[in-house]
Amino acid sequence: MPKRKTANKRAVKKKSKNRFFIPFPLILFLLLCAGVYLVNSTFRAEAQDIQVTAQIQGPAVTDPPVITSPADGTHFSAVPVVVQGNCPANAAYVEIFRNNIMSGTAICTSGGTFSLEIDLFAGSNEITSRAFNVNDNAGPVSGIFTVYYDSAQPVSVPGQPTGSSQDNSSQGSGSSGSESSAISPLILKTVFVYKGYYVDQEVIWPLDISGGSKPYAFNVDWGDGTNSVISRKSDGPFNIKHKYKKPGGYKGQYTIKVQASDADANYAYLEFFILVSVKSDDVFNASNIFNKQPPALGSLNHWLWIAWPVYSTIFLMTVSYKLGEWEELRFLRHGHFLKRSH
Repeated sequence: MPKRKTANKRAVKKKSKNRFFIPFPLILFLLLCAGVYLVNSTFRAEAQDIQVTAQIQGPAVTDPPVITSPADGTHFSAVPVVVQGNCPANAAYVEIFRNNIMSGTAICTSGGTFSLEIDLFAGSNEITSRAFNVNDNAGPVSGIFTVYYDSAQPVSVPGQPTGSSQDNSSQGSGSSGSESSAISPLILKTVFVYKGYYVDQEVIWPLDISGGSKPYAFNVDWGDGTNSVISRKSDGPFNIKHKYKKPGGYKGQYTIKVQASDADANYAYLEFFILVSVKSDDVFNASNIFNKQPPALGSLNHWLWIAWPVYSTIFLMTVSYKLGEWEELRFLRHGHFLKRSH
């Protein structure tokens, strides 16, 4: 009997040596490094959100902008179209929305007016506007008025039914496209903050493209006489970058115009502005607008939503495996493998 027990121990020992060896200390070290990186990224993202939302209120905007052009019910056969109006008191800039999608920003001039070009969806577009102060605190939303883009191409319009559920006469173009022939509209978006940059400082600005047909091409007019041509194979958020060599116009303003196109020659347009000045102690509102965090599209940090569950799963699986291995070794050391029923 002792000889059999010794032989079994040798067999188990030999079998254990042939097992695949996992360097647990190395794996644990890598997991800890990954955990530190995720924690740091999470706190950095939260700090950016706090910095953006915890700014001084400043003079409040109490009235909505007044759009003077175009008029309610206007039909257009080409885009982009010019939107003009008057800014309320304490307003620094105005955002224009079409069907609840932010479609561009314009600075409020010294005369209290604004003007910009916006894109339109095929068919009806409900236009609203909102004014903000220098600290990006919003005023009330303006009333809704509707304009129409009489496009000949059947597309789905956000906020409207498509295909057989929508009467052909409401398509704007009057074409008899079916649901299968309708395509998702090409939409170019950004988020905006009233932020200043210094001359020769790199401007990094987020954009987001969706809909249409991949791939995409972009022409960025930086407002200083230079253009950037960019191509992308996928939709989603991305950044554009540029350096200005001299200050801009009123309050350092440069108007940036971005035109996007897809594989089917559909186009989208977006216009916004930034402020560029020389670095000085007495530049306009330097302590505020030049120290703001740049805008960031929320989806740029969405990878953390996936990374944390994946990391937690891998960590728990690794720990569970090691605990099971330790329990198996303890089981073998106590000779429980000899306890068999006869």
